[in-house]
Amino acid sequence: MNSAEAYRKLFAAFASGAKDEFFKVAEDIIEEEENKHNNKLAKDLRHMIYNGNRAKNYLERYKKALPVPRDAERGLPLVEIKEFKRDWSDIIVEEDLEKILRRVILENQKTEILEVSGLKPKQKLLFFGPPGCGKTLASEILSTVLGWPMIYVRFDGLVSSYLGETASNLRKVFDFIERGKWVVFFDEFDAIGKERNSPFEHGEMKRVVNSFLQMWDNFEGESLIIAATNHQHLLDPALWRRFDELIYFGVPDKERQIRIFKKYLRATRTKGIDLDYFADKTDGMSPADIEMICLNAIKEVILSGKKSLTEDILEDYIE
Repeated sequence: MNSAEAYRKLFAAFASGAKDEFFKVAEDIIEEEENKHNNKLAKDLRHMIYNGNRAKNYLERYKKALPVPRDAERGLPLVEIKEFKRDWSDIIVEEDLEKILRRVILENQKTEILEVSGLKPKQKLLFFGPPGCGKTLASEILSTVLGWPMIYVRFDGLVSSYLGETASNLRKVFDFIERGKWVVFFDEFDAIGKERNSPFEHGEMKRVVNSFLQMWDNFEGESLIIAATNHQHLLDPALWRRFDELIYFGVPDKERQIRIFKKYLRATRTKGIDLDYFADKTDGMSPADIEMICLNAIKEVILSGKKSLTEDILEDYIE
């Protein structure tokens, strides 16, 4: 589409009140400026479109109407768009970790102030650590607080049996997330971030890692990208230095274990439960493990018609 045609479509969409078409054409114009390497102009235009108060409701409708990229081989969607209602009370992590997460939010909320000094917010994060320790939940909180929908990247759709198709799928995802502001969550990141020199990896996966590194380095969108893994030892060493922040989610210490028990048992009548004792009994368990223990014990009380949750019931679900 040439410039004259694009502007005619833009003004026609505005005049007729076709908001979705207006945003689509505006995005096409911005992409055209990016293709001409007019990156500053493109960024300014995108900021105007995505941050104007009157446009936000229409923009959300436009985002939801965007066709998600799909795998050409099987037709599977490569991403899911999700929205959450979370707050800080939903997660119990170390104080220092929460400070880091809050700082990431602040930087991404104050991008313009940082840019005046030639600085950028932290945009690329690695969440790593044992399963069930809060990586996914933390990303949902970031999405909620920032007010940006989450793009959840489906790895079962990304990996293709066709030569070169996996890298093509990655390109589709990166092209998609450069439109607008999202919290992008690459779950099970080790699936595409494996060591290139590993003797267990075939040539196609090595090419995929190389392609991913190029796309990662060239990404110029405003989204917050989070890669999460339970197996950080599998990641290519070249990936580590490409993150703005490396955030470890570990198993809770005793004080946090007690807080987690209190969180899940606070709405239940209990009798003679020594949380200090149960914190010792669950030493080394993840928050997700403790949650499951509490919920199973609460269900037992409800289904059996008992008046309160006792230590015996809780202990049955630990052993």
